[in-house]
Amino acid sequence: MLAGTASVALSADAQPRMDFAPLQSDESVAKGRKMISPGQRAADTIAIQNLMSRHEHMHAAGRNIEEVDNYWVKADGKFAATATFGSPAWVMYGLDVIRNAYGMKSGSDAKEALAKLAAIDPSVKNVPENYGAGAEWVMHTSTTPVIEIAGDGKTAQGAWYSPGTGILPVFEDGKIHLQAMFFWEKYGGDFVKEDGVWKIWHLQMAYDFVPGLPESMLDQLNEQLGELALGHALKPVGGEAGERADFAFPPGFRKPLYSYPAYTPQRASVIWPNLPRSYYTFADTYTNCNCEQELPAF
Repeated sequence: MLAGTASVALSADAQPRMDFAPLQSDESVAKGRKMISPGQRAADTIAIQNLMSRHEHMHAAGRNIEEVDNYWVKADGKFAATATFGSPAWVMYGLDVIRNAYGMKSGSDAKEALAKLAAIDPSVKNVPENYGAGAEWVMHTSTTPVIEIAGDGKTAQGAWYSPGTGILPVFEDGKIHLQAMFFWEKYGGDFVKEDGVWKIWHLQMAYDFVPGLPESMLDQLNEQLGELALGHALKPVGGEAGERADFAFPPGFRKPLYSYPAYTPQRASVIWPNLPRSYYTFADTYTNCNCEQELPAF
């Protein structure tokens, strides 16, 4: 499929492919064109893995806005308009939408949580230094990486499994109750090099299994709350944190071309997001936007 200034038809590559294609030699990928050196490819591969790890660490700290401003494509660059962040239910389309819905919304939620906590716990002051207190803690990892650097060195693609967990403080009747979820999900990503630095361009999430964890696993944390503890269990959380909820799309959100199905025993095995294959330029490969868009020329 071609990535240029024309609209890119993604219907075929938006679907899962059982990726049993043989690995290719540099010569077969280059087809007479100059390839980046093996050393450069190795350094770029480490840089892409580090970039995804930065995403995970920043998200866990609730620093989504700082993540977008520092590690995603430049807001005034040629890739901003086609940046995407997607799930099985939606695709945030454009860096401005990602910055508002993923970055600013996370920050406002954390500030609201801190205000609620400070209102019932005199030991916690509602000041910027306490940002993150009272907010959810969600940590994903980026394991089993499959990373391909384009032969021309301008783009890269990756796929990861991303297990993790989340602890969710619930405020009710002036008390706090902690709940938790377990995440088994995958990421697919496209990356571009801007001014010599690798940046996130497209990220796509795919959820296999997201159960609520047993209340007993949080007994110690809830007991440590003392008089602030709610003292009784709430309805268990789970079900992918609303990712498949039936809601009206906010501005800038779109329906994905392919909605990855959660695990059931009746589901056939699925490899998706698609595993990266060796490629020379972005015009030779698919995208992880899971949407139709016009891509800038490289």
